[in-house]
Amino acid sequence: MTSIVRAAGPSDAEGLAALLGEMQAHYGAPVTEADALEAARLLCSLPPEGFNPRTLLALEDGIAIGSCVLNVMLPAAELRHSLYIRDLFVSARARRRGTGRALVTGAAKLVREGGFCALDWTTDSLNLPARRLYDGIGGRVLSRTYYRIETGALGGLLGEDGAEPGVRRAAGGG
Repeated sequence: MTSIVRAAGPSDAEGLAALLGEMQAHYGAPVTEADALEAARLLCSLPPEGFNPRTLLALEDGIAIGSCVLNVMLPAAELRHSLYIRDLFVSARARRRGTGRALVTGAAKLVREGGFCALDWTTDSLNLPARRLYDGIGGRVLSRTYYRIETGALGGLLGEDGAEPGVRRAAGGG
C-alpha cells in the first residue's frame, strides 16, 4: 500500500466527507452524510490564499485515510502569518503507521513553502497518543490556556438583547 500526502482538491470531497464522518463519530459528535459532504466540499474548494483554510489529505491506494485542516493566523507576537492545525485526524484503520506524522510533515512543508512564521496546534491534554506524536516530532508545549464559548453560552456575554451587559444602547435602538 502506498501512502501520499497532498493538498485536497474539489474531486476529493466525497473521500474527505467519509473521513469527516468517521472523525465526528470518533469524537462523539456524529453528523449526517449530507453535513459531512457540505463541510468537505467547502474544505476542498477554497483557494489557498489569504486567510482561507488549507486542507491536506493522506491517501492510501486512492482512499482518504487522514486529513489535516489548517487555518491561517496572524499571531500578535510575530505579526506574521502562521498556520494553525485546526483538526488532524487519522482513520482507525491507518493509525500507528506514520500517517499523523506524514500529515504534520506536510503541514510543515506548507509553512516553509508559504513563508509562514510557525506551525501551531492544540490537542486535548488527555489525548496521550497525539501528545506522544507531537512530543516525538519536536513540538514545544506552550504555557497557554485555551478558551472557548459555545454558541449556546454566548447569551451570558451578550445579554438578552445582544448588547454587552452593562452597556446601554443609544436612543433609537442604535
